[in-house]
Amino acid sequence: MRKLIPVVVIFPFIATLEAGASQSLSMNPDKRIKAHISNDSMNRIAVANDRITQVFGDSEAYEAQTEESTGQIFLKPTIENANKSLAITLITESGATQDMTLEPSTRDAATIILKSSAASLPSPGIGNFSSQAGFIQGAYGMGQGMGSHHGHSPQSFHEQVIQAMKLLVSGQVPTIEVENFPRTGPKGVELGLMAAYAIGSLKGYKIEIKNTSGAPLELLEKDFYCTGDVAIFFDKRFLNTGESATFYVVGY
Repeated sequence: MRKLIPVVVIFPFIATLEAGASQSLSMNPDKRIKAHISNDSMNRIAVANDRITQVFGDSEAYEAQTEESTGQIFLKPTIENANKSLAITLITESGATQDMTLEPSTRDAATIILKSSAASLPSPGIGNFSSQAGFIQGAYGMGQGMGSHHGHSPQSFHEQVIQAMKLLVSGQVPTIEVENFPRTGPKGVELGLMAAYAIGSLKGYKIEIKNTSGAPLELLEKDFYCTGDVAIFFDKRFLNTGESATFYVVGY
């Protein structure tokens, strides 16, 4: 009987250590990686040798704070979403994009370290657009090859697109008139143009998406991409029947 005592005592101790351990994950732009977080404490997310500059997701589902000097973010679910998976997209200073699913549970605050790789850097073409469910997709190429894009160097164009999306989402750009709007979505959704904007040499569109499919729907960029799009962002990733989301597009 005495041999059972260490098992009873040590097991919760080991579980506590595992719950509090940091998670080191390799970035992959073609996959949505999963991490486990605390549902009631601020969890730290950082990218090794890089800085997180943008976080996109359903902002009503979590609280987030950014540490400007180090590029780390601190995030926890809201009380209403304490037991629900969170879908976010991170963009780093070097231009890497990563989709993540965060799984909240009752545990200590988590530390998540993302390690970049060559595969996580922005692609010069549209090849990864069809498989990556992220915010910015192949922004340098869009079928135009490597190097410059409409007169911009790859890095300057990438920065321009990120800035354009920020202005579009915040509504800090002038609206323009659009005579027709032929964009359509996949089966089971209705699209309605809410507003069109001029953003320098780019255009921006704010679109309402309504799920009319009769079943829950996950919004994926590849299902809504049209020729000329360089960045896509949804303010919600999942829609129940009858629910709506706002869909932002930056393009030409």
